[in-house]
Amino acid sequence: MNLSASGKALLALLVVIGVAAYIVVVDMGVSAGRIHAGVRLGTFDLGGLTEGEAADLLEEQGGEMETSPIVFSIEGFDCRFVPEELGWGPQPFDTAAAAMAVGRDGGAGPVLADRARAWVSGIEIEWSGAPKPRAVNAWLDDCEELASAMGVTLDRARLRHDLKEAIETWPRPQVWPLPVGR
Repeated sequence: MNLSASGKALLALLVVIGVAAYIVVVDMGVSAGRIHAGVRLGTFDLGGLTEGEAADLLEEQGGEMETSPIVFSIEGFDCRFVPEELGWGPQPFDTAAAAMAVGRDGGAGPVLADRARAWVSGIEIEWSGAPKPRAVNAWLDDCEELASAMGVTLDRARLRHDLKEAIETWPRPQVWPLPVGR
């Protein structure tokens, strides 16, 4: 069989498409009913777990995160809170559902891209939900007032950002640096 150059190129393209389709089918079979390998939430590797198993793990750990105090401190002064006081809860079922959606939701392009990225470098998801904005603002106001009385100017925007990071980090450092303004 003697193929022209364009025939050889077409045949090569069809082989590449066939191999890619085979890999996708095998990948879907391997992760059927389970969170795709490479999906993480902080230090929690959720890949290979069912949605229910992931929710159980996250509920157990999230409960501890919700009630564990967070302290922001600078030389003799600190502001502290417990995440549940700011309205943050772990929402393990919503978070597990978000993990399960990786490589499943969206069109063919995003699904394939997510699956490839999960295998190659992993995909980091975040906890579902957030603290209540009013509660965060009230805590920031209180912290800012205490800081001002001590002659310290807070970097409020940075503290808001760090607060979110502190809530979602596990295991947590015992003390976080309190961001100050200039």
